[in-house]
Amino acid sequence: MKILKIGGSFITNKSGYKSPNSENIESFANAVSLIWHQGVHDFILVHGAGSFGHPLVIKYKINDGVKSPEQKLGFADTHASCTELSSMLVAALVRKDVPAISISPNSIIEQKNKRISKFNKKLVLDYLKKGFLPILYGDAVPDTVLEGSVCSGDQIIAHLAKDAEFAVLATNVDGVLDREGKVIEKITKKNFNEIKKHLLKTENDVTGGMEGKLRELLALKTPSYIVNAANGERVIALMMGKKAICTEVRKE
Repeated sequence: MKILKIGGSFITNKSGYKSPNSENIESFANAVSLIWHQGVHDFILVHGAGSFGHPLVIKYKINDGVKSPEQKLGFADTHASCTELSSMLVAALVRKDVPAISISPNSIIEQKNKRISKFNKKLVLDYLKKGFLPILYGDAVPDTVLEGSVCSGDQIIAHLAKDAEFAVLATNVDGVLDREGKVIEKITKKNFNEIKKHLLKTENDVTGGMEGKLRELLALKTPSYIVNAANGERVIALMMGKKAICTEVRKE
């Protein structure tokens, strides 16, 4: 099993409000279709929420819990918005003859103080075994401490990748970049503190930005690769087990 993640910054206009990037959704769906029709079916797709999630979390102030009636409404609105984006991606894939099925994390994941505490993977794995492409996404989920909280796509990957061969994270840059804009070829726990100085804070990102993403990945034994989604050939190559320009992330 493999994991493929597409960043919300690629499939949405992240500085907007519930603004899909239809051209990028289409181009990514083309890449996934090519992977699928070349016979690679043993993967799960995860996508970020981008402008369908982050602005709503900030608007309703639900990043640290869901308490007031207004926040409960905001929690429901955020979940509906993330689901709406997932439906757009699924529709693009189905048009390209990929049997994609969107599975709401809200229904199978529970968190405790913003960290996943329960994850019922059975439905996901059952669809995978039956020849479907399961799709999960960043979502607003129940939380035993905070009533509700944000579950990022990166957290979902961290749990799914424990049983995976590798994970490919497609984003809007060529990989993790240094201050000069060059791709950092490999990141491990040993060089992470040195790498951190190159990481810029991302405005309106409630899931920790690139540093948060790397911390999740470095906790895994599974290797992962950060690649530019705009170059579909690189995404396809990595999913086929070949080399491409990217940043490799390994625990050691």
